Amino acid sequence: MRPTKDVYRFAPVLQNFIKGLNSIVNRLALAIVILIIFGIFIFPLFHNNKKSKAVKSELRSIGAALEEYYKEKNKWPSPGARTVAGALSGTGSNAAGFYNQERIDAEGRFIDPWKKPYRCFFSNDSYVIQSAGPDGDFAEGLNVGADDYWYAPR
Repeated sequence: MRPTKDVYRFAPVLQNFIKGLNSIVNRLALAIVILIIFGIFIFPLFHNNKKSKAVKSELRSIGAALEEYYKEKNKWPSPGARTVAGALSGTGSNAAGFYNQERIDAEGRFIDPWKKPYRCFFSNDSYVIQSAGPDGDFAEGLNVGADDYWYAPR
């Protein structure tokens, strides 16, 4: 039994339908891949942007308060996150109310947007302030933290 001519006319229509369906599936797969790439690589850049701006602003403000403290007292506050926060905010023994930050942890330390305390390092005539950044780990020694935030006067 031989197929009729109608079957041969229907075959190209079926082939075109399958090609069109394949094209739609390919486009959907491409769209899904693009969304995944956006979610993994692009979204985090904008997601932490508010916290990054906040920590940079806070570092500058704490730096300005430290400079005012130094101008008035002619010395830096005692080392330690709690004593620096106390000296700048007006709650320590040497307090004068140079800086008031909303985020303070239970131990009385200034904390960054990721809830880690700021670190302050002092030399004779300068200082450096460090935030641990999004990963919450401070850079130590040769281990340079790629996401740490630093502030030093110019």
